[in-house]
Amino acid sequence: MKTQNTVQLIGYLGLDPILRTAINGSKLARFRVATDYFRRHKDGSVTKKVTWHNVLAWDWLAEKIPGNFIKGSHVLIKGEIRHRKFKNKSGKLQSITEVRASELLNLDR
Repeated sequence: MKTQNTVQLIGYLGLDPILRTAINGSKLARFRVATDYFRRHKDGSVTKKVTWHNVLAWDWLAEKIPGNFIKGSHVLIKGEIRHRKFKNKSGKLQSITEVRASELLNLDR
């Protein structure tokens, strides 16, 4: 049986994307997307929960982000989930979960 690592998010950008150039010359855009859901309790009250997702876009996809995607943009992102570990500035090992985008669409336009 085949496996598949795909994710589709529809949410809002939390900040303007950060565009950088990697050491090898590739373009990299990094941003966060907020998604939410509502939970109804037995007493009838409703609670809104927000989840933040770290998203990376590379090369040609990263290059189309400036000017098209800004803080508050309603976006659709398709990609795959990636887990990675790194050492922070103090040398402590940390892990992070990110979505590596393969498609981006601004739903405001």
